[in-house]
Amino acid sequence: MNEAQFRIHVPADGVLTLDRAVLVYRGGSCGALATLHEVHQIDGEAVIGAGRPMTPRKAIELSRALLKRVAHGGFLPASVLYMDGDLILWWEPPARRHVAFRVDDGHAELLGGRERGETVPHPGLVFAASGRLWRVWAVKGGKRPTPETALYQAPYFNVDEQGDICQGSAPRPEGTTIERINVWNDAFFRSYFTHPNVAGKLVRHPGGAYAFWRDMLDGRFARFPQRALVPVETTLGALLGMKERP
Repeated sequence: MNEAQFRIHVPADGVLTLDRAVLVYRGGSCGALATLHEVHQIDGEAVIGAGRPMTPRKAIELSRALLKRVAHGGFLPASVLYMDGDLILWWEPPARRHVAFRVDDGHAELLGGRERGETVPHPGLVFAASGRLWRVWAVKGGKRPTPETALYQAPYFNVDEQGDICQGSAPRPEGTTIERINVWNDAFFRSYFTHPNVAGKLVRHPGGAYAFWRDMLDGRFARFPQRALVPVETTLGALLGMKERP
């Protein structure tokens, strides 16, 4: 009979110590329960102690500890900034991209039309996506962001002050693997932007957000005017909990 083979990669000191045990119980209705048990050494023998239910937090802590030994098979593109479980952050450098608007009649004059679309310059952007969130921020310059990189409000309609993206006309993509990045980008850039979604300023521009995008669509700027970006007073590293906010 063929048997599957596996390998355990031990730490540099070559020592692995039995620490805890996880017992998984399954019911007839496909439900499951996991309990976490301390392991005690008694007379040189490992003895599994009494268990307690495994909380979601403990399950996440365990999965993160296991993921530290996992290596990605293949090269990571330079656009990928951070990965943790199903969370992925990636960078889109400044570029010219098409953007489309569909606003209500009350704001059509401010934008120069109820429906408009043009290829315009965009700033560098940092996207974050997981099974629970979909967010975007702007960054200045054309260099790959680092933990010290300051973040700015993404200057788009349908994005709130936390960076959360309102889906609008675009269906939310599924899956957060590297191969799906272009799908998420298309879902964002190919949707209609309908209204500002922030309590404060979306951009720094005379006349506000509608006037800014009217000028962009009219071709007033050869490059994205970075002076229009509104700071969110944090860095990429602080956002990820890597360091204190400045």
